[in-house]
Order: sequence, then structure tokens, then C-alpha cells
Amino acid sequence: MTKHLPVAIVIFSLIVFATPIFAQPDTAYIKDNKDILTVRIYGMYESINLEISPVSNSTELIYRPNSPQHIGLAGFYKWFGLGLTIQTPIPANDKDIYGTSSSVDLRVNTYGSWINAELAYANYKGFYLENSPQIVENFKSGDPYLQRPDLDISSISGIFYLVPNHHRHSFRAAYIQNEYQRKSAGSLLIAPAFQINRLQAQSSLIPDEYANQYEIYEEDKLVRGRFNFVGIFAGYSYSLVFLKRFYVNLALLPGAFLQYYDYHTETEHYNRNKAYFLWTSRFAAGYNGKKWFAGMGGVSGFNNPVLPLNTSAYALGVEQFRFWIGTRINIKK
Repeated sequence: MTKHLPVAIVIFSLIVFATPIFAQPDTAYIKDNKDILTVRIYGMYESINLEISPVSNSTELIYRPNSPQHIGLAGFYKWFGLGLTIQTPIPANDKDIYGTSSSVDLRVNTYGSWINAELAYANYKGFYLENSPQIVENFKSGDPYLQRPDLDISSISGIFYLVPNHHRHSFRAAYIQNEYQRKSAGSLLIAPAFQINRLQAQSSLIPDEYANQYEIYEEDKLVRGRFNFVGIFAGYSYSLVFLKRFYVNLALLPGAFLQYYDYHTETEHYNRNKAYFLWTSRFAAGYNGKKWFAGMGGVSGFNNPVLPLNTSAYALGVEQFRFWIGTRINIKK
């Protein structure tokens, strides 16, 4: 099954893209603006982090990139959306202490009436060990943190939101603003999802200082690997509308997933399959005016799968928060 997973993902994505369903919304609850181009600029905080728990009684190892904030531009028309972010020219903090990182983030969205899909690609290279003071012997204030410029993490992910009550509850209004939610409403959400992750380094991600202090098995000394996930969430989304044009949306989605991972240590090769439960949450809040809109939102949970090896557990996460301002442009005039 895992060998055909990427092909199945592509086929399913194409079906979703090719068959958007534009059922008429209940106009007492939703105003439709999807025939008008919606554009926005946004600031985004997003970074991939890697947490390692080699043994139950020890300190976790936490790798983070030292990358600056991102700025992006996105546009939405009818059911299609495209966004691209780049690093801001603001330099990263204390490069001598934390090293440098590079990153790329690309997102493609398609929003139909009851099918909404988000595809994303992220790549980060260059990490530092956030808790070096607890790991490195004789660490002093101002010392450089343990750095891994060779660590490269990339992620391709997709989630497909099915909204049964799309006549009254608008995902668009909360997250891309090409609809306007007139009244508070909610809906059940069913969300198939996948994630394809790749980790690559030149040597074990468990530092020698740590390995010398604790008994670390060869099977836990990850150097590189592929970690894939596929499953489905089922939960609920609700948008609260107040003062006519302001709103808050919250969605909570527990789910069941299958994971497959194939990885290498410095001397051995391993692969495994595992079933597990996972949850995700997302929120948005803002103002959705007749021409201008502004807001903020974030997502967590989905990008924090645990990768159990032998006695170690690796957890890959993506923290994301963004704020935006945008407008609508009638391109048919």
C-alpha cells in the first residue's frame, strides 16, 4: 500500500480539483464573493521543529531552525487559491550562537462549496539544539548552541475538508474571505489527510554528549529517513459572528492514521508500519468587510506525529501562525 500512496494522493487531489461543487448557499447565512478576486498579504510564523525523547527518564532533545519571519502574497478566485511566502530581509537572531537556516514554503488551495483542499510544501535546512545548556557539558552563557547545519527536513502535506452543512457554514469566510458569514453557524467536518516527510543529516541526530551519558541503542540513532502518514479526521467547526462583520472560527478534529517509516542509522536500515490516533485544531478571527478584510489564524496538532523507533520517540511538528490584510477586486469590470 505504501508504495502506491503518492499515486493515490495525486489521483485523489486531481479528482477534488476537477470536481468542485458550487451548491447555492443559504443567503440568510452566507454571502458569496467567489466571482471577485480576493488578494491578501500576510505575515507568517512557521517553523519545523524536531523533538527527540531517547529514553523515558532523560531530557528531550529539541531542534529548531534559526530562520527569520516570513511574508507572503496569496490570491483566490472562484475555487482556486495560490500563496507563496519568502523570508523577510530582517536577519535571524544571533547567528554566531544559533547558526543560520534557510526555508521555502509553498501552498496551493482549492475551495469548493463543500470540498476544501489545502496542499503545502515546506523545507527547512539548518537547525540548532534549543536545550543545549542542559545537554552540553560545561555550557556557559553566551556559548554557541549545538548546531546541525547538515539537518534538512522537508514536508509535503494535504488535507481535504468535507463540509456537509456548507449551505450555512462557510470555511471560505473564515480562512480566505471570498464569502461572508452573515450569521453564526457550524458544521460537521470530515477530513482525509496525508503527510510525506523526509529527514536527512550526515550523522546521528543524538549528540555524542548525550549518547555518552545515556544508553542509546543503535536503532534509535536516526540519520535519515522517510516518514509517511495517511488517515482521516472527523470533528466540528463553528463560526461565531458578532458586531455584524467580526467573527471567530474554531475547528477541532480528532482522527485515526496509518504511518509508514523507512529510516537509516549510521550502520543499519529499518522500516515499520503503525496505526495511531491524532488530532488537529485550527482557528481564525478577524473582520470581513465589504471590500477590505483583516484577520489572524493558526493551526496545530496535525503536524506533530510521534515516530517511535526503539526506545526513542521522534516528534516532528510545524508551528504556524499568520495575520493578514486584504481586499477584493472585481476583475470583470
